Amino acid sequence: MHTLRRISISAWLAVAIAQLLAVVTILPARAAIDTEAPTQELVTTVKVKVGDNYFKPKSVTITVGDKVTWQWIGTAIHDVKATKGPQKFVSKKQASGKFSKVLLEPGKYKIVCTLHPGMDMKLGVKPPPPPPVTSLP
Repeated sequence: MHTLRRISISAWLAVAIAQLLAVVTILPARAAIDTEAPTQELVTTVKVKVGDNYFKPKSVTITVGDKVTWQWIGTAIHDVKATKGPQKFVSKKQASGKFSKVLLEPGKYKIVCTLHPGMDMKLGVKPPPPPPVTSLP
């Protein structure tokens, strides 16, 4: 009886070890797939108009890794400057064209035109979503 039980336990243990080795062999390949950098197709671009003394929209919320593009549509010279927030940036002073920024730090930002007091906007940057959960075979 004890011999039969030992054989059963040994057989069960051998199967468990074989399954564990199969999982360990698969994990590195899955890790490489799951941790790849997002493709350009997954990056969202949000557009903000820079008019004569206003930003439109006045408030924007994006996710870490998304791009914001400010497009000058007025005739006056403006700039785009992050005065509050975890990531600081500033555009050149210009009357036409675009300025883009990819935000990598979550938080609340205050964006202003340094040439025109009161010309400001809010930019919220949410953390990235958690990685997808994959089940092992």
